[in-house]
Amino acid sequence: MTRADPNSYLLKIGYVCVKITAKAFIKKGRRYGFMKRCIMVMLLFLALPALAWAQAPSNEELYQMIKEMGSKLDAAIGEANKAKEEAARAKEEAAKAREELVRIKAAPAVVPEESVIRDPGLRVSFENLFLRPSRSNLDFVIVDQNNDTDPQGSFGEVEPGYHWGGRAALAYDFSSGTDVCAAFTWITAEESESFVQTPGGRLWGTWLHPDSVIGWREATSATASYEFEHYVADLGVGQWVDIGKHFSFRMEAGLRYAGIEQDLNITYIDAVNNERVDITNENDFSGWGGRVGVGLDCRLGGGVNLFSSVGGSVLVGDVDLSFAEVDRTGIGTAIPVDIKDSVTRVVPVIDLRVGIGYEYQFKNGCSFGAKAGYELQNWFNMLTVHRFSDDVADQLSYTDTTDIGLDGFFVEGFITF
Repeated sequence: MTRADPNSYLLKIGYVCVKITAKAFIKKGRRYGFMKRCIMVMLLFLALPALAWAQAPSNEELYQMIKEMGSKLDAAIGEANKAKEEAARAKEEAAKAREELVRIKAAPAVVPEESVIRDPGLRVSFENLFLRPSRSNLDFVIVDQNNDTDPQGSFGEVEPGYHWGGRAALAYDFSSGTDVCAAFTWITAEESESFVQTPGGRLWGTWLHPDSVIGWREATSATASYEFEHYVADLGVGQWVDIGKHFSFRMEAGLRYAGIEQDLNITYIDAVNNERVDITNENDFSGWGGRVGVGLDCRLGGGVNLFSSVGGSVLVGDVDLSFAEVDRTGIGTAIPVDIKDSVTRVVPVIDLRVGIGYEYQFKNGCSFGAKAGYELQNWFNMLTVHRFSDDVADQLSYTDTTDIGLDGFFVEGFITF
């Protein structure tokens, strides 16, 4: 039986130590600290003398083993360095994440801005209008305190006051800030005024025909009434655009139909001679046209806003005119004047509104609110009247074309759903 060579046993033992040490270094290198890696390297160097004693340096097997061990050691060192770099990067990213978290916690909460863009829905509104019509040629007498032949004193005229009207509107709001709206506006007014001849004075009728049965300075009393009816229907589309945090701009365009009827009725009475003169003057307009407008809202917060708007229209329609005088005496009736006319006219219109509003919105998307403000309208070239100007040539008269204005206040209530 052949006895085993002790050098071969030492060689194998050394080889096993080196192999175990290298594997342990590779597997544990990422987790062990610097001191533990140093201990493993020392064990490695302690195993080398045993290998050297067990086998000569020229041994091919020892050379290959050491070469393999060196390559694995280099690989372990490289992986350890790589792990160290990755750990440094992870630490840097964690620090950045902590900084970002602190910044987010310290930042103030973002409060959503109010916006005119709503969920799609229907909007119903009604306005109480308190407007006053104004125009020229509502004078009908000169109140003279003297009894001479020269007109002196002041004009007596009808002065329209403020009257109630209304505006009803129905609109559909789209989610893009666009809306389609239809509105109808109406207002009626009626005013009257009377004057009586003062003792020692005169009343000069300013609407009497030169051939009237009552002379210019023979009336003992005069009464005039003015009736005004105003109807407007609008159909249009509008678009809201936010400007910054607090302002919104609106553009709108559409069609408008308008009808305005005016009647001026005057009665002169000569109680001394039992004579009476009735004068009627009608001025009616109806027409269609386009309308454009812009508006600006300022949101103050809490549902409160200031608003303003300006619109312009150009209407084309017919103006029907009539002027008639009926003289009544104890022996009969005479008609010295009876004129009718109809003309096609272009009527520009401008309207302005300013005010304050409030809106409360429910969680389900519905809302209600109110507005109040001032409104001004001017209808250019709307009024045409004929006035006689000569007592010799009875047909001579002048034509006066002027504007009609409306101004006053409004209160609106609305609901959206």
